[in-house]
Amino acid sequence: MLIRKGLVGVAAALLTVGSTVWADQAAAPAAPGNTISAVTPNLVPGGGVVSSPLYADGTASTTPLMMGLDKIGVGKYLEDVGISITGYVELGYTYDLTQPKDGSPGKAAPSDAIYFNGPYKNAFDPDQVDLNISRTADPTKGKFDWGFTIEGLWGRDAAYVHSNGIYDNTVKDGSGGFSQPDLEQAFFEVAVPVGSGVLIKGGKFDTLLGEECIDAPSNAFYSHSYLFSYAVPLTQTGLLASYTFNSEWAATAGFTRGWNESTDDNNGAIDFLGQAVYTGTKLTLTGNLSVGPEGIVGTLPYGPRNNALYWVVPEVIAAYKVSDELTATADVVYGYAAQQSQWYGIAGYASYAFNSMFTPQLRIEWYHDGHGATTGAGGLDANAFTGVGRDINFYEGTAGVQITPLPNDNILKNLMVRPELRGDDATKRVLDTHGGASNSGHYTELTFAVDAIMKY
Repeated sequence: MLIRKGLVGVAAALLTVGSTVWADQAAAPAAPGNTISAVTPNLVPGGGVVSSPLYADGTASTTPLMMGLDKIGVGKYLEDVGISITGYVELGYTYDLTQPKDGSPGKAAPSDAIYFNGPYKNAFDPDQVDLNISRTADPTKGKFDWGFTIEGLWGRDAAYVHSNGIYDNTVKDGSGGFSQPDLEQAFFEVAVPVGSGVLIKGGKFDTLLGEECIDAPSNAFYSHSYLFSYAVPLTQTGLLASYTFNSEWAATAGFTRGWNESTDDNNGAIDFLGQAVYTGTKLTLTGNLSVGPEGIVGTLPYGPRNNALYWVVPEVIAAYKVSDELTATADVVYGYAAQQSQWYGIAGYASYAFNSMFTPQLRIEWYHDGHGATTGAGGLDANAFTGVGRDINFYEGTAGVQITPLPNDNILKNLMVRPELRGDDATKRVLDTHGGASNSGHYTELTFAVDAIMKY
């Protein structure tokens, strides 16, 4: 209760600063739909959609991998044709201060898998090993251009981001093994010289929704928000078209197979996915919308392949640059599944670039999970959506700092360390349980976590 009251107070203070701020991940109007955190601005190269932003200067030749390829004569050819090969490795550690030991033989048992940085605690984990091969199509050239992205992921997190049809593991449950591979993204791009340039993208891609994203270097924290983990999809497969109207306005719209669907679809129906971006001098404002039947597998009374009951998820995200050092961000999501459930929440962020080495970060969040439907907590099978579960409110506050130990070193400037302290509070005893579905756990949970990321 004390944690919840404290978080609400901090939330009110922070969101007062950003109450007019409804921001986006995308930092540039020429790049609607990219996965750049407003809290942690990253690469925005020469227009188009950025699928895996990693490097602040935007030149692939400064990355360790491309520099190595330059040495053997391959990097120059790749740069000439516009292809970059980049990636990163992330290792992390989480310590549960509330319940350090669960008594599970052989390893620490899952605390509850309520938040995304993993089911295993009190152990070092290989979270993500990423490799991204891409060429960005530029719609501003005034001629046809082409691009593509193939991004592979290996590690513990891969078990949480699998799409339907690829490795066929249930999203966010970690089934099928500790560390797994995944094809996170595989799509093509075509720039069509119509007006200021239309960018068409087709294939499997990270969703437009959400302030946070899968790729670890683009997030402010090691752990993820409830909004990222449960309120929105992670990846989608479909066809999108993006258009930049002027220096302030851009939009993206298209159709997908649904939430976390790829080579298989659980109902055969398509979804609408859209985004509108306003970028001003200090304010970046984005509206996202996902509409479509998600066909949740169940037995009551709608059947396993229902394509009539729609999910409607509008989202507003904004970042406001208070000063050169301080950025405030708010992410507001509402989800409605017809005749099934509602979920909604708000997450507020503050980021202060103290210098090139230290960037303190703060996140506060409230998430309402109707019937426990999205988290599966409180006695409801998350795949059933039968409406028999109990409404649960989750609150969390996370304070951390992004540390770049050697920002001036040509190679080690790509190393980042992120320690954080996180407090969670729930209105049911679903924290620190063996699975989270029962009500035999805790109302509160306090964790310390740290990860290290090396981009290459």
